[in-house]
Amino acid sequence: MDRKSIYDGIEIFPLLVFIAITKCLSLRKKAAVGGWILSWFMRANYNLRSRVLENLELVMPKKTKSEKMLFLRQLGWYWGVTFTELIFNAEFQKAEEKFFYSKNDLKPLIKAKKQGRPVIIVSAHLGPWEAIRAVLKKHNLTTGAIYKKNKNRFYEHLHLKAIKSGGEPIFSTGLSGTKSMVKFLKKGGAVAVMLDQAASDGEFFDFLGVPAKTATSVAKIALKLNALLVPAYAIRARNTPAIHVYFENAILHTNYQDMTSALTKSIERRVLAHPEQWYWVHKRWKY
Repeated sequence: MDRKSIYDGIEIFPLLVFIAITKCLSLRKKAAVGGWILSWFMRANYNLRSRVLENLELVMPKKTKSEKMLFLRQLGWYWGVTFTELIFNAEFQKAEEKFFYSKNDLKPLIKAKKQGRPVIIVSAHLGPWEAIRAVLKKHNLTTGAIYKKNKNRFYEHLHLKAIKSGGEPIFSTGLSGTKSMVKFLKKGGAVAVMLDQAASDGEFFDFLGVPAKTATSVAKIALKLNALLVPAYAIRARNTPAIHVYFENAILHTNYQDMTSALTKSIERRVLAHPEQWYWVHKRWKY
């Protein structure tokens, strides 16, 4: 066994123990345990804590030290619950009683599918985002997704399996994956993408008051294929197991800059409304 395999095994061992211990629990209890563990870990781990605090200092500098510590606790809990649900995504996808949404919001998507028009759902690492795909799948609108291969070879298997539970096909990041996704969309397919991470080949758009490099490829593909471009979000209710899923009005086709700006502002509004549910560990402003 090579050194990389040993390191990967040590790294994933706590997760495997967690899965084994909680396997017989209900999804809600699993998520509660995961939330407690990640809430503690988020504050205890120097690298994670520092990254979150640096991002907060950049865009929310008026927060006091005590407010930041409380924020870290809340962020860790929300992320722990969401991560646990993702690991057990096959089970999460069936938790229909938790998902609340307006069927009227789905009408444009259903119409697009009947017409054979491509659909691109745009979201962010905010709340339990896999609930979006669960709702769509329930209404025969199964979406593919873009996937970034994990560096840990053991976690890679778990993560890919979890994402596939939400719908297929799954496309890898990069040129090859993008080409495959475009072919799928041309046939009238639907794909869910995230637009809240830094993109080295993107362009700068203001996000939470600070310029951040953002991928413009989503808007460009939508224009090229005349795809319906819809922002969608899943927000976890406070103190209840309810998850509210929102499908916003489709982005008007103008030019890729204005469309990317509209998508970024949509994400920004949701993050500002529920900041503790966004994944602040990302290096969103690293370029």
